[in-house]
Amino acid sequence: MSSTKKDKENNWSSDALLELSDLANEQLRTLERLNISHIQANAQQELESWHSAAVARLGQIYSQRLADLAQVYTQDVCPDSEKFKQKMTDQLKNRIMPRITKVLDDPIPDPEKVEKMQNLLCHIKSECDMMRDRQWIRVQLPDIKSLSIPIKITKTVLATHLANHAKDLLDDLSDDDDADDNKKDDDSPAKKKRKTASIDVIDIFTSSPEPIKNYTLDTNSSTLALSNTHILIHDNHKLILFDYQKQLTDLPWNDNDYGILVDMCWMSSLSVFVILTIHSLYIYDPIKPAPNLPVKIESVQPLDRTHVLASISPYEREVYINYHKGIHIDHYRVSPTSQWTLEKRYSKSDYCETKDIGIRDVRCDSQYVCLSVMQQSDLKWRLDIMSRDMKRIRRGIGMDSGENQHKFFSMLVPLHDQRWLFVNWHTNKLWLVDQQGKTKLIKDNRIKNIRNICIAPNGCYMAVRTEKPSAMKMYKLD
Repeated sequence: MSSTKKDKENNWSSDALLELSDLANEQLRTLERLNISHIQANAQQELESWHSAAVARLGQIYSQRLADLAQVYTQDVCPDSEKFKQKMTDQLKNRIMPRITKVLDDPIPDPEKVEKMQNLLCHIKSECDMMRDRQWIRVQLPDIKSLSIPIKITKTVLATHLANHAKDLLDDLSDDDDADDNKKDDDSPAKKKRKTASIDVIDIFTSSPEPIKNYTLDTNSSTLALSNTHILIHDNHKLILFDYQKQLTDLPWNDNDYGILVDMCWMSSLSVFVILTIHSLYIYDPIKPAPNLPVKIESVQPLDRTHVLASISPYEREVYINYHKGIHIDHYRVSPTSQWTLEKRYSKSDYCETKDIGIRDVRCDSQYVCLSVMQQSDLKWRLDIMSRDMKRIRRGIGMDSGENQHKFFSMLVPLHDQRWLFVNWHTNKLWLVDQQGKTKLIKDNRIKNIRNICIAPNGCYMAVRTEKPSAMKMYKLD
């Protein structure tokens, strides 16, 4: 040991060492008394302040719109109403009532004149009823359930300077040998390893990384559904169940027994796969012990057997089922005991324009319903964003065209971040529609002949079904 180090050690008096001990004990007591409950209180106060400001702002908007309503009523509706009343009153007093008096005085009234006046009175009554019952002021309100206010509650990085430098406070207290070992550990790959950032879905298509699994299939079916632990597909008259490592089992699927399978999805609220055929619906629990067969939901039926069901999508305990070409969309609500109740049956006119040929898919994300619509004028596809009660929020922009008005060869895929993918099977093109509704053709897509794409609810995995060759590719997204 050097003389300098010895001199430094000799400078520490017993009083100084006792003071050091007292300081350590004081810090220990401080740590034992440490209470961070005020952090939650402060954050809650921020949230409450925002809530108060939001309510105040909403009150301002309400007051402004209330003034607008009063202005429209007094300046537009009331004058029009007075004009109508004056016109009808003049006709009654000056034209119709004198003629009625004249007819009454006539010993032999003309039947044609009587009938004509009767028709005029019926017409005035109809006009008055219309004036009273028609909604002359339209109030367009946003759907409260569809409002998206980006409020995030996250943990901040504690001791930023330590996080940035990755330095342990106790490093300087280590012996020389320990310090050397720590240095070796710091240089090791394990220490340098960082959590991989989440991969954007689009990067999978533009870079085409090696899938974690690649299963060869027999058919070009588009059916595909993912949970956080399982994958279900339909291939060559079989339901095939996988986990994220291997195939688990397969079940025979006879079209004569079950029906022609057209779509499937995972319903997180019930923890079951939902399987749609042209006339029926089944649920399948992937973890139920054998014999485990799909269970038919008898209460789910199309309007009649001439109608064909085409696609299905869930949102929590609500399910939307689309008929072929969007003739109808059935909205079901599901109880915790799996009782399915038809809430409403929408008609094509509720969500399509007059000249639209129809819709191919109905798909839900955490906020909206999306419809893939084929336009009649140019056969182009567009994606319309709807509220839960099928009110259109945003009209989509036309993408590329289908083959003809009879072949609805496409697939709509929610990315669950208010973005949507659209696969046109006819042109073999992949489109992205972003949160603002802007369309983008993925020109450098390297995964060809896509039939369907599905992302696990937790966003960790994605599966892609392709044809030529028929396969299912699995990708990890985190």
